[in-house]
Amino acid sequence: MNLLFIFADQMHRYALRCMGTPDIRTPNLDSLAQRGMLFERAYSNCPVCTPFRINLFTGLYSSQTGTMKNAARIPAGCVTLADALNGGGYETCYVGKWHIGGAGNGPIPEELRGGFSDFIGYQCYNGFIHNVCFYDRDNREHCFDRHRTDVTTDLTIGKLRGLAPNPFALFVSYQAPHYPVQPSPEFERMYAGVTIRRRPNSREIDPYTRTWSPPSPWPPDSCPDYQRYGNNLNEYLRLYYALVSQIDANVGRILAELERLGRAEDTVVVFTSDHGDMQGSHGLKNKSLPYEESSGIPLIVRVPGGAGGARTRALVSGIDFFPTCLEWLGLPPRDGLPGRSFAPLTRGEVQELNGPVFSEMPNWKMVCEGNLKLVVEGEEFTPTQLYDFAADPYEMTNLVDGAERAAEVAALRERIVDWQRRYVRS
Repeated sequence: MNLLFIFADQMHRYALRCMGTPDIRTPNLDSLAQRGMLFERAYSNCPVCTPFRINLFTGLYSSQTGTMKNAARIPAGCVTLADALNGGGYETCYVGKWHIGGAGNGPIPEELRGGFSDFIGYQCYNGFIHNVCFYDRDNREHCFDRHRTDVTTDLTIGKLRGLAPNPFALFVSYQAPHYPVQPSPEFERMYAGVTIRRRPNSREIDPYTRTWSPPSPWPPDSCPDYQRYGNNLNEYLRLYYALVSQIDANVGRILAELERLGRAEDTVVVFTSDHGDMQGSHGLKNKSLPYEESSGIPLIVRVPGGAGGARTRALVSGIDFFPTCLEWLGLPPRDGLPGRSFAPLTRGEVQELNGPVFSEMPNWKMVCEGNLKLVVEGEEFTPTQLYDFAADPYEMTNLVDGAERAAEVAALRERIVDWQRRYVRS
């Protein structure tokens, strides 16, 4: 069995038509979900770009590695997922945004590449259409005059053709739909004039956020991105949906190539994201928050011969990918990882995954178990939010202060306290 692992950047889990969002066009991802399993409650353990990537490639919580900020490095001595796959006889390859150990648009030293045997990518660069440069494993620069999303796909297809004769694990990281939302014109036209229906918890906000790589012009009204969607959430949503549709089209290209190469029936395909995007929900924007729109991530898995057309509310998170990938590929599990393989579920077997799952930032910790979510803040782990998704899927009714929920709050808080005892880095 082989592995094709594709992930987007800042794509919330509801940015899929198969997740009940009628205004977005994602036919290829919807089709993938029809042929595999759609996870409705997958989470980022630390909803920021770099921390998610380190969770993914180490199988460890950010508290364990001390990596809760962008540009952090994988700690020395960590056996990475790529290391484990290399040791199991797989050719490992990474294409796209890396954002571990640095930022900007330049070569990535071999010691920062997490053990991948082949590599072509860049650290973190928000330019989508101009100055599209990637750096290969020999640190050679390759520049293109095409949209970054399309270039990522072109490079992926090229790598796939070289890998296909052998057992492979190919990881593909898109920068899109991370702001600034700059889709290609043909995808922008798909949503021109379309009224995007907002989530019930949405409020009016200014969605514009400056970028630092490259730096946005200042003051904001001099920035072309601000001129397009500053103080205009409707336009931001149209452009964001257009970028998601562009990702979808490119995922379709990759899957078509996998079919053409005759490897679709012996390759596990995963599609997910590092974190979400608030987009006005609860009057907020961007990420780094415990709300579903930020900490929730899309997840679709297709396992050859496995579950097809299935939807699940199983609770899974980023640290679970490491043990799951090993099991998919028939490799032995690694001791000391806190995550749990959900491979049996994707094969169509009965597997209870009701949590708990954890997510964190320096100023908050979160646990989800069953239909409940508790958020605590500060060194004393003070409970500040409790939601019951059975009655309140949009997190609009905070139950944390209700006497009738006191026992549940106390029990979930103790889950977090115990988790920190076991996994916080000393």
